Amino acid sequence: MKNLILLFSLLFFKPDPTIEGVWQVENNKENLLVVYVHEDNIQFYNYHMDKPFYILEEVDSAESSHIHTTYQDFITNDVMWYTYTLKNDDTLIRQCDETDNLTIFKRLK
Repeated sequence: MKNLILLFSLLFFKPDPTIEGVWQVENNKENLLVVYVHEDNIQFYNYHMDKPFYILEEVDSAESSHIHTTYQDFITNDVMWYTYTLKNDDTLIRQCDETDNLTIFKRLK
């Protein structure tokens, strides 16, 4: 399943230094984030390969340096607000606005 998602995502995403692409959590290889950008439309798709999930993440605002999202986990009933910042071409940082917890994503190539 993970390979199928990766293959599908890599076919439709351009490898460039934007936030768009396929990302994997640095310390948990079972979590993937697919970011799709088309003009002013930004979509986040979260995948957990190691557990059931039902997640909706919507963009609240986007600026050139960061993106703010609302993350809803319908299984655990958690709602969180995140700020995503592209550190470099291969590193995306997600910071929880309430707890300041950081999640580091690495770009899959």
